[in-house]
Amino acid sequence: MKRIERGILSLMERTQLAWEGVSLAMADANRKAAPLKAALASQWARSCERPMIWSFVYVALFCVLSMLFLDRPVARVLKAHVSGDVEGFFKIITHLGEAQLYLVPAGLAWAGLMIASLRAMTAAARDRLRQLAVTPAFIFLSIAISGIISNAIKFSLGRYRPRYLFEQDLYGFSFFNSAWGMNSFPSGHSQAGFAAMTALMIVFPRYDLFWMLIAVLVALSRVVTTVHYLSDAVAGSWLAICVTFTLARMMRDKGWEPRL
Repeated sequence: MKRIERGILSLMERTQLAWEGVSLAMADANRKAAPLKAALASQWARSCERPMIWSFVYVALFCVLSMLFLDRPVARVLKAHVSGDVEGFFKIITHLGEAQLYLVPAGLAWAGLMIASLRAMTAAARDRLRQLAVTPAFIFLSIAISGIISNAIKFSLGRYRPRYLFEQDLYGFSFFNSAWGMNSFPSGHSQAGFAAMTALMIVFPRYDLFWMLIAVLVALSRVVTTVHYLSDAVAGSWLAICVTFTLARMMRDKGWEPRL
């Protein structure tokens, strides 16, 4: 009986010593990690203070690393393994990133409301119509401005699309090239999809998760169907978000609220 008790006590003592050792090791690790935690907290504060600048740094760094290490293997894996219903689904989803789907109705609504305001019978009706015109103008300009910037970058960099990797093992850039096959970066569908959905998030914030889901699926579709590389979709999405939020802030500074 005494031997069993001594065995039990010995086991409990060993467990306690092991726990104390783990606790000391964790405390030592926390002390060593304190400078890193402080640096991360400081960087987070700087990022929150200047989100546009730091988000550009993060996205640019990701795109460079993706171009070097991720884009080609990801594209090859997707090309080899994605087909059938999955590919068909994303080929349908990708059409939601076509800019004209949003530019045409938003532009027509903007023009129609402005024309109607010119023919309004009272000043109050005119002001109301012009205020209503702010929303379609905001959606139109978000897509158009980010699209112009995207196309300028496309032409300047002239990045080969993935098809050249699969067919000719070509990967890289052909600067100042307007050919369709050399305008991969950034993704225009990702830019248009994110610009439209981000604008709708601002206009109708109640459905923000739905708008974001559509935007992510559109950008993902460009990668899954191997029309664009991963970095192309990320860059196009980031560009659209930045332009849209910047435009919203500028319009609000002038007293034009894009939100309904």
